[in-house]
Amino acid sequence: MNIVVAGDCEKHDFILVAAILLKSYFNNDVMIISDNSRHYQYFEGEVSGIRIADSSAADKPDIVLYDWHYGYPEDLEEEVVVFATTYERQAMENVDKLLDQKQMPALLLVIEEECGLGLKYVDKYYPVIHSKISYISSPERRIDWIQDGRVDLKVDKDFAEAVNDFLIEICNVPKKDIKKLWQYARKRG
Repeated sequence: MNIVVAGDCEKHDFILVAAILLKSYFNNDVMIISDNSRHYQYFEGEVSGIRIADSSAADKPDIVLYDWHYGYPEDLEEEVVVFATTYERQAMENVDKLLDQKQMPALLLVIEEECGLGLKYVDKYYPVIHSKISYISSPERRIDWIQDGRVDLKVDKDFAEAVNDFLIEICNVPKKDIKKLWQYARKRG
């Protein structure tokens, strides 16, 4: 399963939690591949059993999440496409470019921040993308995880709901298994 989350914005917290929950659910190796190692370098190649690599990685497991910032990864087959954006101009322009280059994403991930724009604006700006999920950005969460070098699964409700929707819509995890999955993943640490 190749899942590409493409967009010029900070989404490593979302990718990390999704990877940990996918590993717990499928009991399979999971890898994160990114074209921008800025945030992942502090995890030194692994966090909670999730391998982290750059685009040169050759040996890939069955489940790979691509955290892509610039363009789109090459030579993938049967990937599931998700675009991610914030309300910042460069992030939204990046989604515009991706829409021009690639097929329609299965989902748009909107990382919300305090500003005059909102989800209604995104709905009007991207009317062709029907499925959207969002959560409120948390700089504290992103920075703390990088500083600690580990992921804390005690997260805000809106963030957990966005991850849940992603797992259900994109990864085909049954809705009935979500609550137990979080409990199991928290126990495993």
